[in-house]
Amino acid sequence: MNKLLSKYLFYYPVTLAKGELIAFYRRGYEERQWWSSGELEAFQAEHFENIVKYAVENSSYYKKCLSNYITTDSSIKASSNFPTLSKAQLINNLEHIRANKTGFFSSAKTTGGSTGEPVKIFKNASALARERCATWRSYEWAGVSVADRQVRFWGVPHSRSGRLTASIIDLIANRKRISAFSINDDNLFKYYNDLCKFQPQYLYGYVSVIEEFAKFIQSKQLPPPNSLVSLITTSEVLSESSRAFIENVFQRKVFNEYGCGEVGSIAHECEHGSMHVMADNLHVEIDSEPGQPGEIIVTDYFNRVTPLVRYRLGDFATMGDGACRCGRGLPTINKIHGRAYDIIRSPSGTRIHPEAVIYIFEGIQEKMPVFKQFQAIQTDIDAISVNIVPNVSWDDSFELALKNQLVEAIGAEFRFEVNLVESLSREKSGKMRVVKSLVN
Repeated sequence: MNKLLSKYLFYYPVTLAKGELIAFYRRGYEERQWWSSGELEAFQAEHFENIVKYAVENSSYYKKCLSNYITTDSSIKASSNFPTLSKAQLINNLEHIRANKTGFFSSAKTTGGSTGEPVKIFKNASALARERCATWRSYEWAGVSVADRQVRFWGVPHSRSGRLTASIIDLIANRKRISAFSINDDNLFKYYNDLCKFQPQYLYGYVSVIEEFAKFIQSKQLPPPNSLVSLITTSEVLSESSRAFIENVFQRKVFNEYGCGEVGSIAHECEHGSMHVMADNLHVEIDSEPGQPGEIIVTDYFNRVTPLVRYRLGDFATMGDGACRCGRGLPTINKIHGRAYDIIRSPSGTRIHPEAVIYIFEGIQEKMPVFKQFQAIQTDIDAISVNIVPNVSWDDSFELALKNQLVEAIGAEFRFEVNLVESLSREKSGKMRVVKSLVN
């Protein structure tokens, strides 16, 4: 689709109809990236204090846990003394955390499946618009902008209604979606031909799937599409070896992105390789000594429906120091020790991205919360063991329904075993890998 038609006929009108004033906010985001660190800190201090006071006044949860702290000092400088919010606390206290002043426009989103704890939150239109503004600003660092043609290596919902919704969203966003759930040579050849016809300006998606696609192109000695300006990777750790390989195959620069569904964009890579924090949307803390890796804690300045104050993400990072050569005043994160995934390989050779499994659990949890956490482990080439930490709503009927959905989405080649457990095992690093393979 023509970029101008997509931008002004679809994207802006549709988002405006949802109450998202993206065009109104864009200029501010363009300007603030060039602010000095002092100007940004003043902006952050004001908005941090605003959201904390709003949360205490409009959320029974925060009124109970934060009131005593802000009586003396509600400033960002005193925030390290405030209690943090875990994913489990968010799940278990959502109705109390939600503000009683939600406004006319708000949306629900189920997310967070990568940690085994699907999270359902609500966002106001202004917060969503600001997330998109920060994202589009960062994509411009990669040489692309709103309505540029995108090929998205991403999940495809399993339900018919979900697939229809995804196709409509893709049309509005001027992008073509390539399923990350079933990766084999036949499909990759089709994807390559579709991509060449579509002539995208950029590729976006999971590191592992884009790398698999790059390996296919290299093995078949196919020319990379000359329409590409850049590639943007997300959701998985981008190793230096993966970056070098992808850039060598496509002859284009890879820009990394880090974020989560609860708060949107957190950090993006600029043209000089620095991961800049979206400091005009979020307060980002690293729970560690300076220069050491620690858990990421975020405060969202603009979500007035589900305020998130000092929310623990479950991911780990190291905070950067010093200014970037690009001249932007946005602070940086040096290294993100993010989510680790494993590709599942079927007996017939099909490679299945973990999001195919995660989507199933998120879908179940969205309809009726029946478990606290999950973990899927490929124990043999044809066997997957699913560990469930159930809650009081779980009964045996859910086990059969879960197995049926796994067979339908992943394939009848596998034997699925469901185990009810009290807790899930973590890696030696402390990271939770909810989908992993023990098969070489």
